Amino acid sequence: MINLLESGSNSINNSKKTVSSKKCTLDSDCPDVLSRPRFSLRTHMLLMFILLSSLSMALVIGSVIAINHIQKKLHFFQITEKYLFDIAQARRWEKNYFLYGTNLKDAVQSANNAKNILSDNLKNVTIILSPEKTATIVQHLDKYREFLQELSVLEKNGIENTEKKHEIETSLRKHGSEMVKVAAALVLKEQISMNTMLKLIQRIPVYSLAVVLLLTTFLVCFFVKRLIKPLKLLVESTQKIAKGDFSPIPPMCKYRGEFTTVELAINHMIQELQLREVAMVESHKLRAIGTLTAGIAHELNNPLNNIMLTAHAILEEHNDLSEDELLEMINDLINEADRSRKIIRNLLDFAREGESASGPLDLGVLVNETIKLAQNQIKVSGTKIETQIQTHLPQIRGDKQQLKQVFLNLILNALDAVKKDGTIKISLEQAETPGFLSVKVEDNGCGIPAYILPNIFDPFFTTKGPGKGTGLGLSVSHGIVNIHGGQISIESKEGKYSRFTVILPSLNVPADLKAKSERRN
Repeated sequence: MINLLESGSNSINNSKKTVSSKKCTLDSDCPDVLSRPRFSLRTHMLLMFILLSSLSMALVIGSVIAINHIQKKLHFFQITEKYLFDIAQARRWEKNYFLYGTNLKDAVQSANNAKNILSDNLKNVTIILSPEKTATIVQHLDKYREFLQELSVLEKNGIENTEKKHEIETSLRKHGSEMVKVAAALVLKEQISMNTMLKLIQRIPVYSLAVVLLLTTFLVCFFVKRLIKPLKLLVESTQKIAKGDFSPIPPMCKYRGEFTTVELAINHMIQELQLREVAMVESHKLRAIGTLTAGIAHELNNPLNNIMLTAHAILEEHNDLSEDELLEMINDLINEADRSRKIIRNLLDFAREGESASGPLDLGVLVNETIKLAQNQIKVSGTKIETQIQTHLPQIRGDKQQLKQVFLNLILNALDAVKKDGTIKISLEQAETPGFLSVKVEDNGCGIPAYILPNIFDPFFTTKGPGKGTGLGLSVSHGIVNIHGGQISIESKEGKYSRFTVILPSLNVPADLKAKSERRN
């Protein structure tokens, strides 16, 4: 027993060393993470805000510049049209003069108006038409105005010089047509330029929509990569922790940011949970060792005392004892020794897992065979056995002898609990959990008090009288069922019934029950 306690203490120390070594490994990873360049989510958001602001500002400025340019183009287009209108008016009045001898002053006035418009906007015209073409327009307009002035002088002085007028008419038509031609070209060029600018402005919303879509795609990818994906990994990690997997979370980002702090905090929490889990498990181990020690001492004490008393009696009174009395005392020694051996065997069965001969089993056949093993005890007790075994159920995989031991323990416990002429109901059916089979052993005996139920599967815990049980049957059964990927539970009402339920996985679905903590109801 001292060796057993020492081994438990050594196990605790070794476990603490293991966790400490893991902690060192985790701590050694921290400098690598902390040495990474800091690029926090806040910085990302700030850069994104600057990018969005810049794009918005560029769109606004571009739109303002385009609209301003269109306004200037429109204003200049209006002036150009007015210039063309004055030139065309001057040509009409010129024709009236040569046809009807009227409107010469109107022609001169229209030509002067065109000259004023050209002079006021000469700079813009030079930019659009080039200086050479602008100089040509000015030259033609000046010549046109000079010939109109000559006609005015001739008209004022009353000179009738047909040949001179004919020369002037020819020159006016030449210069007038050139002016109209250049002015029309200027108007057409401005119109084309305005249409081009308007088409560009019309494309701005399309380009803006394309930019918004690209930016939205980028933002979605960014949030998935920097927010959704790390959050998903953190959720998965916390779910693993809830299932008992204390693997540290590897760094998810190339840069050090807010999630890095969360990862380090969770890894630190994992270290603390590991330390506390080890401390709790080892505490339970020591508690179990103490329970084993107390149980062995209590259970072996009675047979050993009987052996000692009987042996001393034989030693002191063997000469006075008859042969029958001596044989009776020797049989007592053998019985007590056999009782001690059974206690030790049960203890070893509980403490040692052993190798299981696993194979496909028909659970209905196995339950019936187990009932046959207990047939003698059933007849002696006068208990009635009712079976309800569902047919065409899938097979299970397990160790035949171990599972027989489980069901035999449950049947014998039920026989001990019921009174004479009691009833034990054994049923086999599909469990509520898909892919599992359920075996229920129910008796109408004395039942188990509610305050005892939490300890019913503890080693050496028994409600039977002295010498009637070791308290290892249900504990061993619980371990066997767990090894087979199942669970065993109990429902009981004091004075009415007790029902043990064993759930085992079938072959067509792998075992996947809830956490081990839920296996004890």
